[in-house]
Amino acid sequence: MNANPPIVLNRQGRLPGVIAVDHAGRSIPEALGDLGLSAHWRDTHHFCDLGAAELAHALAERIDVPIVLCDVSRLVIDVNRWLEDPRSVVPEVEGTSIPANIEMDDAALIARQEAVFWPYQCCLGEIWMEQKARHPKPFFFSLHSCTRVFDGFRRPWDGGTIWHDDETLSRHLVSHLSREDGLVIGDNQPYSGLGGAFTVDRHTYGSGLPACGFEVTNDLLQTEADFIRWADLLSGALLAAIDEGLAA
Repeated sequence: MNANPPIVLNRQGRLPGVIAVDHAGRSIPEALGDLGLSAHWRDTHHFCDLGAAELAHALAERIDVPIVLCDVSRLVIDVNRWLEDPRSVVPEVEGTSIPANIEMDDAALIARQEAVFWPYQCCLGEIWMEQKARHPKPFFFSLHSCTRVFDGFRRPWDGGTIWHDDETLSRHLVSHLSREDGLVIGDNQPYSGLGGAFTVDRHTYGSGLPACGFEVTNDLLQTEADFIRWADLLSGALLAAIDEGLAA
């Protein structure tokens, strides 16, 4: 099975950090067709993190660190899940079956892992190792977007961190971004990383290096002005983390 490879921006970034974008892409390997889904699903948060790719490209213009994007839809395989997690390849979305995922045997599952999951995680890991060799304390930042309303609950947060064993970077981001008038920033909200957050944990757990994920509510990522605003906010917060010695 052939799949689009990871996209890498600022491959030789000079600053101490890496940004991972697990759910940036909408592509599907040709062998899987459309997964058996109608076209409208491509514009939903089930298919990808809406606005995350555009925000990542805007960030690349503002902070000189490597940014790695998975260009394949999370409905093919979720690169931010443990392979044993039943949510790694979901059988349905909102009660709608995904035929290509239901009809999959073990060989087909392994093919997706080898075509999508491992190329992304290995690319990210290689770049992260390079950054650790260049810098004594680089940061690891995992960028996502999420829906404002989920399971009937309207989330009050405009953005929020996801962290597990080290809250240093999260605490800095919450403090820095909360200075912006009108922004509501959550700490381990709307998702908590305390039970594990695969990509962040895989590359940083127990390392003592500053690391966390971040969710931007996707109703704030609708226009070019939105992407610029959030790119300015996040790059400013991450550059401040470097200036304050959280990353070096």
